[in-house]
Amino acid sequence: MKRFLIKLLPFVIWIFLLMVVVPVAIDPYNVFHVENIRDNGIEPNKNFLKTEYVIRHPDRFDAFLFGSSRVSSIHSDRIEGYRCYNMTYSEGVPKEHLENLQVMLEHGVRPKMVLVGVDSISYMIDPAIHEDNRLRCPYPMTREEKKEFYLQYLEPIMAVESLKTTYFEPRVVAYDQKIYDVGWTLDYGVESHTDWSKAEADWTVQYANRTPQALEEIRQLKELCDANGIELVIFTNPMHVLTYEKAVENGYRDFLSGLAQVTDFYNFSGINDITTNNDNYLETSHYMPQVGDRMLDVMFKGQADERLLEQGFGYRVTCGNCEEFLRKYVDGAGQNGDLAMNLY
Repeated sequence: MKRFLIKLLPFVIWIFLLMVVVPVAIDPYNVFHVENIRDNGIEPNKNFLKTEYVIRHPDRFDAFLFGSSRVSSIHSDRIEGYRCYNMTYSEGVPKEHLENLQVMLEHGVRPKMVLVGVDSISYMIDPAIHEDNRLRCPYPMTREEKKEFYLQYLEPIMAVESLKTTYFEPRVVAYDQKIYDVGWTLDYGVESHTDWSKAEADWTVQYANRTPQALEEIRQLKELCDANGIELVIFTNPMHVLTYEKAVENGYRDFLSGLAQVTDFYNFSGINDITTNNDNYLETSHYMPQVGDRMLDVMFKGQADERLLEQGFGYRVTCGNCEEFLRKYVDGAGQNGDLAMNLY
């Protein structure tokens, strides 16, 4: 028996190397190397990576910007008086923002302010579909969830196949120390390679309207912020006009109406000089950093362009003025013939 076990030992070691060491060493989604990100050409699970990093460094930041990848062009470190970190990650939704803030607070993180960017993704993406998605799997809250979380990344075939991307495909975004220092990914000078003559709305078959649930999650987020003395700032992302129109066809008005009953928010969406100009977009999903700068100027410096404000860009929506806002800027959208359309 002893001789048999000795003969078996090399196979056990080989299996261990294959099943554990290889996936951990390659780590395409950077979940095993939280503080030493490798630019391997694959987008990391930024939801997990950023949340874990913040927990390990609870005093580094005192404000956080939550949102999907659409807020990745907002340079939140520009906000004066705060050390604001951009938590942007792919398809970030309110339920995940709520849970991430909860776990941060449990680990001693004490933010003064939380910003949340919302749009069609916020009420059309069911967070449940992220649970078995390695790119978007949410931060594990319990010991059992942590075990299941790490197990799904111990897949040697997946890890080895990722090497094709690492070594043979061009980098779209470089991941380096900046992901820890500021969190945002789109920098000034980024170029669009979109063929705008063929552009379509950014929409997916995974979308399914869950407005009531999303609004309840935002309400709980507001309650959590209020209970902990955290200033909550909600704003809408300026979706490209093609995506915006698709959103309006699929319940965006109801979402905005309900949102105003939960909390005040800054509106940047709609049909205006920003959203109708392709120069302001990477494609029909992500706006450029110069747009993010305009949004910060409105929210934190009170510097609103009068023409844009008349088009609803920077409009402060409250429970009291919501119906007027909806009638003028959603129901009446596109009636302003003075808009400079640049959809070449």
